[in-house]
Amino acid sequence: MEDHPLLDIVTKWPGRGPTQRAFEALGFSLHRARQDELIQFCGTECSDLLHRYWDEVARETMQSLGLGNPDGRTFTIMPRDRSVLLDELFAARDFVKPPFVNPPLVRCVFEHLRKVYGDQEFRENRMAFLSRLQRAEAERLHIDPAGGIQTKKDVIPFLEQFCGVLGFEGRSRNRWQKKVGGCLVFEVGVWLGGNAFRMWSPLKFRIVHAREPKYAFETEGAPVLGRLVPGADLYGRWGSDLEYVLGIRALIELFNVLAGTSENALASDS
Repeated sequence: MEDHPLLDIVTKWPGRGPTQRAFEALGFSLHRARQDELIQFCGTECSDLLHRYWDEVARETMQSLGLGNPDGRTFTIMPRDRSVLLDELFAARDFVKPPFVNPPLVRCVFEHLRKVYGDQEFRENRMAFLSRLQRAEAERLHIDPAGGIQTKKDVIPFLEQFCGVLGFEGRSRNRWQKKVGGCLVFEVGVWLGGNAFRMWSPLKFRIVHAREPKYAFETEGAPVLGRLVPGADLYGRWGSDLEYVLGIRALIELFNVLAGTSENALASDS
């Protein structure tokens, strides 16, 4: 196992539970709707297994600095606390079907995924339901898309607003940073290359140790954050400007929650 200060610190992350509760306390709920959807689809008897699965995926994702696939059991950086549960689910998995190469390790989650892809009516009803939830949440949180977002550059004023309120200081090249615990730097950035028009969330997130800034937890958009808090990746889907700005704010707020839980863990460890 490589010896890096960041790898030592991420083992102290308190996990999905405290992170999700802090995120929900801010008024965000789309991820919870996703979790409840899966529990309802799988049956309440699977609830404990699902929560254990989500907890273990989140822990491995953090400890591998996002550089891995817990469902496929492949990691660029091996988590120090490799999950016995996920290893057992992987060994017992007998439901791999094309085109799903590394499906979720819980069978009913995989069956839900197949239904989303294969049942058009189910998919359209689900997307309509999620869109209603997004719009309601955006209105409840008083999200204002102002003049709208036509190009990637239009997102910068929103980043300045959301990051500034949370104590991230602006840096060059559209980066905002916050230092926590005296040693960790949390950075929000935006990628403006490629197609100039808004196509997806252009956000980039980075966590580094101040003594070793080239070694980082680094990710783009919502997928990896959606493993730390399952369902949070739904904030990366977009339709209207209102939904797009909601997603930007939600992901930044979640990243800030990670900063807060990490700072608390460091303080309790000192």
